[in-house]
Amino acid sequence: MGSDGRDDLKGLRIRNVRKEELKRLVPLYLEAYRGLEEYAEHGHDDAEDYLEWLYATCPEGFFVAELNGEIVGFLACNPRWRGPDDRPTCEIHEIVVSPQHRHKGIGRRLMDRALALGERRGCPTATLWVGRRNSRALAWYKKLGFEVVGSWGRWLRMRKPLGSHEPVT
Repeated sequence: MGSDGRDDLKGLRIRNVRKEELKRLVPLYLEAYRGLEEYAEHGHDDAEDYLEWLYATCPEGFFVAELNGEIVGFLACNPRWRGPDDRPTCEIHEIVVSPQHRHKGIGRRLMDRALALGERRGCPTATLWVGRRNSRALAWYKKLGFEVVGSWGRWLRMRKPLGSHEPVT
């Protein structure tokens, strides 16, 4: 472990997903939502369709995290999204890290990449939806500077201003 208590991430690489890899992400997606199925796509086929939609919507915003050659997480965002006020926002659609690789900084590195993309595209904010009952994710987003700005049914809407984001080195 490093001095910060995290496992060594020297073998971590964040890159854009390739379309032919999408099917390989389905088991990781389903595993990550175990216990929170009410917020996930149901079953292999629906999850695959969802990942294909995310890719088709914005390939440049679909990243995978590889640790020593193994895909251990992914994030899909779209910096060309429009919020309810029709202002541009970098919408974080999905972030998944394998349960065995959580708490190592992988999710943070994925989020850094997404927020940097949003900033490069001139988005004033990043936004996302999180399930009300997903307390772990809610606390993590708050730690990253997201604030709850609304709700809809079982979902909370969160927003973070961009421009002051400092990437992890």
